[in-house]
Amino acid sequence: MKKVLFATTALVMTAGVAAAEVAISGDGRMGVIYDGDDVQFASRARVKFTLTGESDAGLSFGGEFRVDQEDWNNEYRSAARGERGAVWISGTYGKLSMGDVVSASEAAIGDLYEIGYTDGAVAGDPEEISYLVGDGANRNQGPTILYEYTVNQISFYASATDGVDTSVYDVTTGANLYTPTGNPDTDALSDHVAYSLAAKYDAGNWWAALGYAKHDDMSEISLGGEAKFNNFSVKGVFVKYDDVFVGTGAEFDSTIGLSAAYQADALTVKGFFRQDKVDVYGASDIKPRAIGIGADYDLGGGAVLAGGIINVDSDVAGVDDDTYADVGVKFKF
Repeated sequence: MKKVLFATTALVMTAGVAAAEVAISGDGRMGVIYDGDDVQFASRARVKFTLTGESDAGLSFGGEFRVDQEDWNNEYRSAARGERGAVWISGTYGKLSMGDVVSASEAAIGDLYEIGYTDGAVAGDPEEISYLVGDGANRNQGPTILYEYTVNQISFYASATDGVDTSVYDVTTGANLYTPTGNPDTDALSDHVAYSLAAKYDAGNWWAALGYAKHDDMSEISLGGEAKFNNFSVKGVFVKYDDVFVGTGAEFDSTIGLSAAYQADALTVKGFFRQDKVDVYGASDIKPRAIGIGADYDLGGGAVLAGGIINVDSDVAGVDDDTYADVGVKFKF
């Protein structure tokens, strides 16, 4: 995989000034998807800019954004306003990032393994855990700030946003169960500070992490861990929510997920299982779930042949299960 570098040492204009770089990379894909109803062609190409530099005192700094994140013709959603891309500075005392970054809980624990040609997007990304703070889907919250510090085998994380529009997603459809207007001046929750704290112990071939998040009356406690041995890896995530209401008389209670992967040379087989629990007052609890399996074959040079199948069950009477599938080739440049 080749990367084009330009404006590299051109910024070294005087002695004692460290070099700055702007690197261009990208990704693309072409294939077919089955969206539960029809088979369709699906392709895309994206370019990403990564900016890096170093101060005279040895502080590293940088930023990155994709071209499609620069300006979506929406004054609330662009890298220029902090809702896309990210900037950071790092040194002896850790790394501080700001922009479209994840929460402390998600930085420590993350999501389940992505599968398929679209990395789960064809099914609404059910492998992505719904975190209260700084989730990648919360586009209207303004910049999130994330601090990371590692000493020996323990990492600490802290994050916050100063105007959050929290999105809670239905695992069966990917639908946003709380829909803000997109205007931070009028959204009821936009002026409430949200924060998250997390810690992680990494022993090399396994790690375990604990996270906590708070947004107004809503809160979450998250647990996660992963183990790797030989060619096999397994990861588990559990999140317990409190006062996260997803509709009249319904409260998002918890999420549990498990994913596994096996790699043999160029072939990697991956799968995941996720089940949410929604408490419905005066009725039976709803337990939507999603299960998926997929495989990647590394063709070399940044090309990967990938495919996957995901089945989701809403656990709602009268609502059919849906099965999604995709296959195609992904590229990294």
